[in-house]
Amino acid sequence: MTGEKDTVAFNQAAGFDRDSFVQDYLLESREYLSQLEEICIGFTRDDRNESLFKELLRILHTLKGTSRIMEFQQIEKVVHETENVFKKLSGNHFEISRTYVTFLLTIIEILKAALEAVEECGCDSIENFDFVIENIRRACNGETFSEDFKTGKKEEADFSEKNGLFHDSKTIKIQVSDVNSILQSLDKLLIRQIRLKNELAKIKAETAKFGFDGFREIDENLEVLEKQSFDIQEKIIALRMLPFDMILQPLKHSVASEAIKLGKNVEFEIPSTEITIDKSILEKLPKILLHLVRNSLDHGIESPEERKALGKNENGLVRVNVSQNSNRIIVTVSDDGRGLDFEKIRSKAMERFIEKSKEISKMNEDELVQFIFLSGFSTRDEVSELSGRGIGMDVVRSEMDALKGKISISSEKNKGTKIELSLPSSLATQDGLFVRQGRNLYLILSHYISEILTVPQNLFLKLQKGPVINLHNELLPVYDFDAIIGKLSGTFSGENREVPLVVIEYLNSKIAVTVDEILHYKTVVIKPVPNLLKSFEGLQGVVFDENYRIIPVLNIPNCIKRFNAVSSYEVKELEVKKSPKIRSVLVVDDSHTTRNIEKIILEQENYKVSVACDGIEALEKMKSCNFDLVVTDIKMPRMDGFDLLHNMRHTESLKKIPVIIVSSVYEKDIENQVKNLGAQGYIVKSDFERENLTAKARELLADE
Repeated sequence: MTGEKDTVAFNQAAGFDRDSFVQDYLLESREYLSQLEEICIGFTRDDRNESLFKELLRILHTLKGTSRIMEFQQIEKVVHETENVFKKLSGNHFEISRTYVTFLLTIIEILKAALEAVEECGCDSIENFDFVIENIRRACNGETFSEDFKTGKKEEADFSEKNGLFHDSKTIKIQVSDVNSILQSLDKLLIRQIRLKNELAKIKAETAKFGFDGFREIDENLEVLEKQSFDIQEKIIALRMLPFDMILQPLKHSVASEAIKLGKNVEFEIPSTEITIDKSILEKLPKILLHLVRNSLDHGIESPEERKALGKNENGLVRVNVSQNSNRIIVTVSDDGRGLDFEKIRSKAMERFIEKSKEISKMNEDELVQFIFLSGFSTRDEVSELSGRGIGMDVVRSEMDALKGKISISSEKNKGTKIELSLPSSLATQDGLFVRQGRNLYLILSHYISEILTVPQNLFLKLQKGPVINLHNELLPVYDFDAIIGKLSGTFSGENREVPLVVIEYLNSKIAVTVDEILHYKTVVIKPVPNLLKSFEGLQGVVFDENYRIIPVLNIPNCIKRFNAVSSYEVKELEVKKSPKIRSVLVVDDSHTTRNIEKIILEQENYKVSVACDGIEALEKMKSCNFDLVVTDIKMPRMDGFDLLHNMRHTESLKKIPVIIVSSVYEKDIENQVKNLGAQGYIVKSDFERENLTAKARELLADE
């Protein structure tokens, strides 16, 4: 096979919009072309340098494979034909004459122009494409070819135009860690500004005693500086933001095939949106949304026959909607299916928690919903193929907690189910409420706060398990804030003293917490928990005040567990005899774009995926992590796929790990060679489909 066969559509291959990878592809491809130019310079010094030859062929091989997956067919064709030229030169041990160096430089210019076309209009149109291919083939066959075969003309190209020092690119590559580092530096600057402002206030107070008032200009400059600093902070945070649409429309394509497999007629409403969200949040959402939509398909939407009997449209409806409320992103996944079977949930819960049967029998729907988020809990007697691939609502809950998000569920029998995810637009800044307890200040993230009020203490009702308060005809348990930090809960005197109360909501359940003082709301930059506080699970991060004092950000999910309010029935952990194991996969490829595509494909199948750029990095990662599967390219720098396989099969701890080869070319002797070295799968990128890779992975991991 020579790669003539068209690759399948990118959306089918990766389940994601190709546009989301174009910038990575452009940056990576331009780096490859720059490396090829260096190789050309090297050949002018040594026309028989074998290492340069190998590196040249490796780069062409990688660029060809990445272009093929991205469906830039003209670029892929030019690179493929060029690779043939240099393979032939290498095989016949020809010296690299100046003519072939010029030939390669011209190819580089053709490819640069093609990349510019991709950046400007999204297509890789190459001028006089047929002539270019014909001319490259002449070079491959040893026939006379035009030195300026880009256009077929003999006009001499302007070197200064063709080889400028800089490409006029609209983008630059910057690491998210660098953005975070800049943000942290700016945060320190903001704190210094606050301290300066406070020190100035003290000086003004002292000098006012002597009638001096000459600080107007300083005040004005500080005000401007403060405003500009916060503007800069917002712009830096914006660098981490990506459009939500990157995952919405591809989600529709990914799930459509699932509906077909289930024999259900389903329409999807997933409108486009211009909303942006933090990259670190966005990259976690595809598997969460995919699981929620799969749940709608498998558990919610009825069969056409059932829907018809209920007087419904035979076509089910699944909606995914995104909206923004201040700095929170609200994602709703809803369907018009059968709704949650609360009595089935109650029955299953009573089976699992026999000692709490009486309490569970009296629970309302909001309380029953919480069982859904327990590990291994299911109302299904048998696991279906689709739901069996789900990550579990317990994992959805954990992921949302890690993203400082909130999840809530509402459902009505035969009407459908609605799941609402509330997420911050950025993990860098959060809105929160500062409260005081004793001498200490604490921050409660605003999305957990349902209500703030002050009530007379004699309104608390005393029950056997503790005080409760009637709010809007709902009885809420009341807890003293000190219970969060591990102190003994305070006592309620019952006197008519007004008490500040914060109502906290999590997983469809609410509790009320008393504090000494409610201070103010504020948008803050949250920092990781310092090492000295990491043993305290009740913290989600910290912020600093103007005096560099550490103010804890409370981990509300953990705190509610401390109160034993959300899950009072969880006396013991649910034992799951057959909890699904999360498989770990290592993807090895020198192309960043290819690594990223394969990573996303495998993550959609709920594998935990790590990546490496060559065999050496792969072996290093295998020393510290256990992997169930390795997916690797062949041609890579430093250590190729052959040597990686050889090393794995001669290392006791690695010899049994299954390996899938994903290569740009198919040659029978190469396939035999990698199989003899112990590879269990061989996939050609020209035949690359999402299902090719995932089916082979499932096959190899089935008996693990």
